[in-house]
Amino acid sequence: MTLLAACPAPPAVPSVETKPRLVVLLVIDQFPEWSFELKRPELRHGFARLLADGEWHVGRHPSAATLTASGHALLGTGQPPARSGIIANEWWSRELERVVKPTEDEHGHTTTQWLRVPALGDAIAAAHTGAKAVAVSLKSRASILPLGHHGLPIYLDEHTTTWTTHGPAPAWLADYARTHPIEPAVWTPLETTKTVADVPDDQPGETGGHGFGATFPHDPRTTKHPAHTVFTMPLGNEIVLDTALAAIDHEQLGRDRIPDLLVISLSAHDYIAHAWGHESWEMWDSELRLDASLDKFLDALDREIGKNKWAMIVTSDHGGSPLPDRVGGGRYTFEQLQAAANQAASAVLGAGTWIASAHYPFVYFTKEARAQDPKELANAIKKVVFALRAFPGLERVDRVDSVAGHCETRRGDDRALCLAFDPERSGEIFYMPASGWVMEEDDERLATAHGSLHDYDRLVPAILLPLPRTRHAAPAAPGPEIEMTAIAPLLASWLGVQNPAALR
Repeated sequence: MTLLAACPAPPAVPSVETKPRLVVLLVIDQFPEWSFELKRPELRHGFARLLADGEWHVGRHPSAATLTASGHALLGTGQPPARSGIIANEWWSRELERVVKPTEDEHGHTTTQWLRVPALGDAIAAAHTGAKAVAVSLKSRASILPLGHHGLPIYLDEHTTTWTTHGPAPAWLADYARTHPIEPAVWTPLETTKTVADVPDDQPGETGGHGFGATFPHDPRTTKHPAHTVFTMPLGNEIVLDTALAAIDHEQLGRDRIPDLLVISLSAHDYIAHAWGHESWEMWDSELRLDASLDKFLDALDREIGKNKWAMIVTSDHGGSPLPDRVGGGRYTFEQLQAAANQAASAVLGAGTWIASAHYPFVYFTKEARAQDPKELANAIKKVVFALRAFPGLERVDRVDSVAGHCETRRGDDRALCLAFDPERSGEIFYMPASGWVMEEDDERLATAHGSLHDYDRLVPAILLPLPRTRHAAPAAPGPEIEMTAIAPLLASWLGVQNPAALR
């Protein structure tokens, strides 16, 4: 079912302006539907207003690329990795013989060169109406990829912890960064958090992040880099929303009848989930605080843009797993898989370094391995596949070329896998975690993660607030499931521009 079919337009209301002056895409990074439904009864402010004003659906991500970069590219382009080229948060480049990131070039400079297709910012630029496209996030990839090759992406520089952008920066941004220093304070839980979180503060599996431990309180002053803790605190969400409001003001978004676009991605939500899990006190506390912040933000949109003059979609780039410790799962490191793969390849090719990378979801062979006799290489690939299949936490391992290409002819999991693979950039082998199993790095242990074919990673809330709209009773359950590939075309229709896919 397509989004437009699943969400028929409400009856026209003559007294309401039906064309928005501002279209907002609000992405809550790592926001699985199962976790939202768990907490929804306690979210009585901003989220309650979204449900009472909008249409609540469950969005299904089309592929196994349930990762931040791939998900944000999908939301802005409508295209899965097989077409967008954004296959992961990082991947091995055979040409450069190194890991590359989706918004960095070979010199480490910010770029959009890896994105193969147009996005919403490009569609706005192509319309030549003078409309603007702005995005705000802590993560550069979450800000850049939904806009594409045009627009103003604003994000936090990881080294200086100040707001920056890709390309020439508007004059106001440096002044705003200077006058709004980021100063994390001690994070202690709300009293409500202690009441509603039906788990202990130190439940098994919680790791903490950015120097914080597993339990409250979390004091930035006790960490090596206090300013960086903003990435793993509710404050991270708050400063993104504040900066988005500053962008509305300084960029004069929504000030005329030509719709502008504002993309907001709340990255701290993702980091908090990775550090403590969705069931934790920290995540409960973060979402209760976000609930209050969203209420204020929606009021600010009414005040700055005008009631019934803005439209919004609230959704997520991907979901996330329950804590493996609670569901009988487990964790593997990428380094474990790479070592096992290299050992298996060495049984055929002899001692050597044959595996370049094993970051989810791919295993890449080195240049030296690919230079071997084709039959020997094929045998080595087969050996690695069998070796990884022996891991109890991996439910599917195979050659990429066994499911890549001709995605329109495939069904079920094979289709979801096909849509995740770019034949040129993907590795030789793919692997998929079993239910409840997550992947991490040796030097970055995680409470939970995402990246699989499972519904906890692929199903996310999708709350639509089109115009016109009238307040109604908040639904007790979501409406029909919708495909996340339809988000970008729907936003484009609200903006009055071409579907980005039509620009190619």
